[in-house]
Amino acid sequence: MVLLRGGGVVRRALAIFAAAFALSLVVAGCSGSNDSAGSGSAASSGASPSGSWDADGKPVNGGPVGQNGSTGSNLTKDYCAHNTDEKCPVGSYLGVHVAAHAKSGSWDADGKPVNGGPTGADGSTGSGLTQEYCARNQDPACPRNSYVGANAVRNPDGSHSYVTCEGTVCTNPNHGGGDGTGAWDADGQPVNGGPGGADGSTGNNVDQQYCAQNQDPSCPQGTYVGPDAIQSPDGANRYVPCEGTICTNPDRGAGDDPETGDASDPTPAGDPDDEDGGN
Repeated sequence: MVLLRGGGVVRRALAIFAAAFALSLVVAGCSGSNDSAGSGSAASSGASPSGSWDADGKPVNGGPVGQNGSTGSNLTKDYCAHNTDEKCPVGSYLGVHVAAHAKSGSWDADGKPVNGGPTGADGSTGSGLTQEYCARNQDPACPRNSYVGANAVRNPDGSHSYVTCEGTVCTNPNHGGGDGTGAWDADGQPVNGGPGGADGSTGNNVDQQYCAQNQDPSCPQGTYVGPDAIQSPDGANRYVPCEGTICTNPDRGAGDDPETGDASDPTPAGDPDDEDGGN
């Protein structure tokens, strides 16, 4: 009897032990699932934010994704606006005559540097080089594709580009200088179809003013300013918002709207016929 009773006790003890062991396995499995979910969540929350450009065109988190899918290139908005590079975003190239933002350099209609001139192929800024120099010299401080040849001359077709001088009369009607990449000239008119659109399209022939005033994917990335955008009165080849009845934007260099004429009001102060009320 004692043996039987003892054997029953042993069996019960073994059953309890087995149940406890199985329960511990279940608890461990649940804990592991929670840990995995937690680590996955942490990995998700720790993912690197997408790159971009700040207000001054400096790269944030490596800068935007390039058209070739590259990331972390740390290229500035100025560089991409003035250099054709697959590491730059689609539609970011504007041309060497266009200022990417208020502090950006470019070339004016005569090929003279504004704010130090366009960004060089080596990323340098403020080099102060002329378009003619860059057309005739392979200098890394010049924008990509700006070199044409040692005897390059201003394009006889009237466009703001340089071509090789061929024969006694320098003509090259099928070539706009460099590799023929579309861009805007110093007057904002399309050359070789104009710059590529943000959607990757080319040959759209839309001018700079249109793109400054319209959100159109066939326009380059970042060119839209607003429906009332005007050319910057500070002389830079870019567009700024027209604010108020007189277009002013002191933080971006804008001044009086040239179409308003003399900003001074000849109407005497307090004249009851002044319908604008001084606004």
